[in-house]
Amino acid sequence: MTFRTAALAVVTASSTLLAAASPLSANAQTPPDSQWRASSLTLSTLLQDGYKIVAVVNGARGNAGPTDTIFVQRDQSAFKCLDPSSPDAKSKAACFELVQPSGAAPESK
Repeated sequence: MTFRTAALAVVTASSTLLAAASPLSANAQTPPDSQWRASSLTLSTLLQDGYKIVAVVNGARGNAGPTDTIFVQRDQSAFKCLDPSSPDAKSKAACFELVQPSGAAPESK
C-alpha cells in the first residue's frame, strides 16, 4: 500500500468517524495506538512550510459544533488539522501528524 493510498483511506475513514468523535479539547490527546500524534504545528505553519491541502472534510463534532478536518501532505509526510467552523467554538484548532501505529512493522520498500 502506498502512502497516498493510505492517506486517502484515512480521509474516507475520518469522514465516517467525525460524527461519532468526542469533542476536541484544548489539550487534545490521541490513544497510544492511534496513527495520529498531536503536533504543536499549526495549519498556517504547515502551509508556509510547503504542505499542500489534499482534502477537506466538513462535519459535526458532538457538542463542539461544526469542525472542518483539513488534510495536508508534503512528500511522505501528512497532517490533519481540526478547525472549528464557528468563531465561538468550544474547541480549539489542533493538528495531528500521521505516524506508524505503535507496534506496526515499517513498510518494506
